[in-house]
Amino acid sequence: MNKYKILTILIVSLLAIGGYIFTNIYSDSGNTISKEKKLVVTGACKPIENQCEILGNEIKMTLSFKAPPSYQRLLPITLSSETSLDDVSLSLIINDDEMAPIKMKNTGDKKTWMANVMPNATVSNKNLKIRLTVSYKATLHSAKFPIEY
Repeated sequence: MNKYKILTILIVSLLAIGGYIFTNIYSDSGNTISKEKKLVVTGACKPIENQCEILGNEIKMTLSFKAPPSYQRLLPITLSSETSLDDVSLSLIINDDEMAPIKMKNTGDKKTWMANVMPNATVSNKNLKIRLTVSYKATLHSAKFPIEY
């Protein structure tokens, strides 16, 4: 074998090992950035009665409805937080059929978030759930929980 073939094989091997190490370092740092943390609902979530407390790491929120949910009627939803949040979205799940997520709008202080959602199916006390996703300090926090009313 001539020296160029040996040098080429050595360089390719070093590049492959370096690429493998770089890929592992990059994927490990990416996983810590994109990890999602869970939110917990304390007790039963009854947003019509202002009894829906949601807790997370350094986060405490309350979800409330202005009226009972009804088919094809706007449902005003308010999320109040003790801390400033970066972004909030939610989606209704009716009979295990999830609606498209809706981005909630803040009222200026990033502690009170509002949205109007129109249920696309008949809603009852047994078939309604909410998927809530909150961004706080560049980390996603999420929960899926049933609604009672």
